Amino acid sequence: MCKQLVTNTPEGIRWLSLFLIVVAAISGVWVLGARCCMPTWAGFPNTASTTLLFLLSAVAAHRRVPARYRWSIVAGLACSAAGDAFLMVSGDYFVAGLGSFLAAHACYLWALTGDCRLAGHKLPFVLWGMFGVVLVPWLWPGVAGSLRIPVLLYALALLAMAAQAASRAASRPDAAAILAATGAGLFVFSDAVLAFQRFRHPLEWGRLLVLGAYFAAQGGIALSVVLYRDRTSFRSPGT
Repeated sequence: MCKQLVTNTPEGIRWLSLFLIVVAAISGVWVLGARCCMPTWAGFPNTASTTLLFLLSAVAAHRRVPARYRWSIVAGLACSAAGDAFLMVSGDYFVAGLGSFLAAHACYLWALTGDCRLAGHKLPFVLWGMFGVVLVPWLWPGVAGSLRIPVLLYALALLAMAAQAASRAASRPDAAAILAATGAGLFVFSDAVLAFQRFRHPLEWGRLLVLGAYFAAQGGIALSVVLYRDRTSFRSPGT
């Protein structure tokens, strides 16, 4: 009977999803401290396994979450886990990792436009666009010629996703939408620090900043599925 309660009731399923979020958060903290004071077993936990735990929390979310939103976020987390794996293995798989995360942002953008019109609020697009106009030229001298087009495409996808998340939160200001927008913003921060380290100058606390913000970003996006509410009273501008 307890199993039926956990798997069949909305509240039970929510607690299961939240439990997986907590386990993922613990895994993330473990990864951040693994090099100095915490042991790992056969390489686990790591960034990819932590992302997969966030993925499981979204999969476990209640069926009343719109299929487009839930499964697009799940697909984005799966692409992110693939990107994590590419960046973890020995060898230079930076472009493969970049492509995986670009696909992840395309999935997230598809999720974020399912219940809200693209660019329903223009201000987030203006602000994130201004950020990109400053950041990309600043990094440009350190970007190798073969990487410039992939980096530019990735920056456009990332900033469009973050802007749409903020636009959506302005249209439907509930906890889930705000978490998604916060997660998207943290994703930009994490990638900006990572790009600074790769193309400009290493930072002493760079790994902590990059992975800490990254795990928080993926956690916020996954939580936006777990806490999703169908708020038909919200309408994006022009709808």
